Amino acid sequence: MSDEQKDVIAQLERRVATLENIIRRLTFANTPDQLRSSRTPSAPPAKPHITPVVHAALPDKPAGEGQTDLEQWFGQRGLLAVGVAALLIAAALFLKYAFDRGWISPLLRAIGAVAAGIVVAAWGHYRIRQGMRRYGAAMIGAGGGLVYLGMWAAAGPYALMERRIGILLLALTTVAATMLALHHEIEGLAIWALCGAYLAPLTLATAPNPQGFLAYLEVIGLGTAITAYAMNWRVTFNLALFGYLILAGAGAAAAIATPVGAWMVAAGALLALRVTLQRAWTEARAGVVLWTWMLLGIGLGNVGGSQSARWLALGAAAAVSGVLWWQQFQRDPFSPETARALGHTSATVERLLFVTNPIAFMLLANAASIRLIDESFQVVPAALAAAYLAAGWFRRSASHLITGFALVALAMVFPWEAASITIGWTALALLALAVEREAGRPGGRYAAMALATAAWVCLFSVALFDRPNHGVSPASLSDPWALALYAYVAGTGLAAYWFGSEGRSVRVMWALCGSALFIGGSIQVQTNFASVAPLAGDLALSVWWLLFAGALVFLGFRLNHKLIRSSGLAVAVLAGLKIVLYDLSNLEALYRVGSFFALAMIALAVAYAYNQKARVNA
Repeated sequence: MSDEQKDVIAQLERRVATLENIIRRLTFANTPDQLRSSRTPSAPPAKPHITPVVHAALPDKPAGEGQTDLEQWFGQRGLLAVGVAALLIAAALFLKYAFDRGWISPLLRAIGAVAAGIVVAAWGHYRIRQGMRRYGAAMIGAGGGLVYLGMWAAAGPYALMERRIGILLLALTTVAATMLALHHEIEGLAIWALCGAYLAPLTLATAPNPQGFLAYLEVIGLGTAITAYAMNWRVTFNLALFGYLILAGAGAAAAIATPVGAWMVAAGALLALRVTLQRAWTEARAGVVLWTWMLLGIGLGNVGGSQSARWLALGAAAAVSGVLWWQQFQRDPFSPETARALGHTSATVERLLFVTNPIAFMLLANAASIRLIDESFQVVPAALAAAYLAAGWFRRSASHLITGFALVALAMVFPWEAASITIGWTALALLALAVEREAGRPGGRYAAMALATAAWVCLFSVALFDRPNHGVSPASLSDPWALALYAYVAGTGLAAYWFGSEGRSVRVMWALCGSALFIGGSIQVQTNFASVAPLAGDLALSVWWLLFAGALVFLGFRLNHKLIRSSGLAVAVLAGLKIVLYDLSNLEALYRVGSFFALAMIALAVAYAYNQKARVNA
């Protein structure tokens, strides 16, 4: 029994199984109990006995195909592939040999190859109708190859027509092969036709025409991708879009650097976003969008002309980012429901696109060299922040809300100095916390912690290094950095008190507040007293550490919090080490006395508190 006959039998088995399932459902829908209950509505409805429906398994392979021996496989498939390849090679060698020998005119050679290809393709079409699908598809592919060779010879070596006309005829051949693939529902033919269409401009190299080449790729790539989506052909869809974008970047870079070219490239990403919303084709959703952003970045960086042209080209990038934002506005990638509905892989791809979408648009906006954006780039993250904050507010989406606050924080970076950024991020952390506590929008607590942490880093890195550049004496206690320190300590203390129930988040916020007070106070105390005398600064620093340690221990006893008391003891140990190892060898006699006297007072006070607690507990 041949493979074609087995395929026909397998199709019949699938149809019979489907009919059996339909009959079972109809039988269940008209059970005697349901009929009686519909006729006597006054009687209490009887609970129907549910009979499990056993769905017939649809065989993926024809029966017995797994037992096909090597001889049959080689005879039906191996020799078929060898025969098609040999036929195409023979035709190509014949054309070359006839051209070298001058046997018949070039016109007859080209026409003969095209005619032979049409006959072979027609024969393959007839074989498919007779049930020999695999053999017929191979014959159609071989016939199409002969047509391609004939037209290539006519437009290439023989120069019987202009090369652009030859490309057009090859494209029409691709359309014909694609129509046959649709008619017979054979994806392999569509892939073969698509490869031929993409190779046609490369084999018939013409004078550089980036705009025409991009338009040709647009028609072939998007047209075939739409067809593949309708037929649920995943491989063809990927080949159509990835081939379109790769060839566009390789041979039409000059065309992409125009508003029309940018929109043509964006059309591929828009199609992929629309299709992959219905199909779980993750490689197309992630790959096409990322590749489109890369091409748009190259194109926007080379766009010339007026500001209006640059804005129009940037609109293509905005369309891709906007459609992706809208899709993720409707379906939050970080929600548990989305993860369960899409699966781990698809959810991971969605989260990757969610994170990279605003970053990609900001990079593209910077590459466009638009005057307004170059002068005030903060408008870009601010506009994006408005969109994400609105989505987080109305959809109660934590991911959108956190992204929105992050974008607002980024917008502050461009026009403000480091000290002002610290104050702004602290105020933004309080606002984020208020959004969750008072308005019930999730994500505010996480945004507040992230913003407070970022403000802490900015305060003790960039802002601290930039402190001498303000022209204000640090000893005045009112320079921009000192004001930022006061605002940060007050803001984080309020946020920690306002955070709510005890937990890791509250401890983190209190730790940020306390560490800022300890480090910032140390800097301020040492700086101010050192302006009087260097040794006084060292003594004041030791006293500050001891007082801070005592305050923590006292607070720990008042709140009955062991962690706070332990932190105070750690600071006390640090102060004691400084006094013994540094102050004893560097300070003068009177300053040494002061250091050890302060150490003694604090140590005795702490020891008294611990002994008092032990006496009360006893």
